[in-house]
Amino acid sequence: MAAPMASRQSPRGRVGLVAGWSYPAAVFEPLRRALADHAVSAFDWVSFAAGWLGEDVVRADEPEPSVWVGWSLGGVLLLEALRQGRIAPDRLVLVNATPRFLEAPGWPGVPEAEWRGLRRAAARHPMAAVAAFRRRFALPDVAGRDPALADVSGLDWLARLDLRAFLADVSTPVECWLAQDDPLVPADWPSHLALSPRVCCQRFTEPGHAPWFADPAALAARLSAG
Repeated sequence: MAAPMASRQSPRGRVGLVAGWSYPAAVFEPLRRALADHAVSAFDWVSFAAGWLGEDVVRADEPEPSVWVGWSLGGVLLLEALRQGRIAPDRLVLVNATPRFLEAPGWPGVPEAEWRGLRRAAARHPMAAVAAFRRRFALPDVAGRDPALADVSGLDWLARLDLRAFLADVSTPVECWLAQDDPLVPADWPSHLALSPRVCCQRFTEPGHAPWFADPAALAARLSAG
């Protein structure tokens, strides 16, 4: 598993990025280039979970980001870290993420049967499961595949966490960036919650589960605006 990626310190605020299941921190290279005037630290989900959510904290020796950005599973883990008081950012940005991944009565999400199918496949043949997962959902196929990043514990985090109540009274500013035709995170989930006034929702113009990857300019501009 690769070490966290960090850019040189700059006068702009530090931004922390946390990737989704199966992805290395390198998935954020397009966004890092668009944030060239910021100090940026990028983490895969395993490194973040170990450093901020584990009992034996293994944290990088650098200032904590003032803005945390999490994509998919990365966003869910950031929200849980905020709930536990493990992070204290000025802003939290959730990209194609949801406070509850699995479907529930009155709640749009992934059916549990589909989640179990992916989990079984990942437990048997992690890299084959990752390849099929990316093809099925038109996700970026970046270099640097690591079996550790496809560990089923990441899928278990998605199934276990239900942070809907936390988003109802969160006091930290939270931005939710969603997209139409996202096959994993329904764009209308905010309409199913009474969200805290500190939560706002933005929409990508492009569809899918990773619209920021090919064109990160809109997200970078929003992060730079503060």
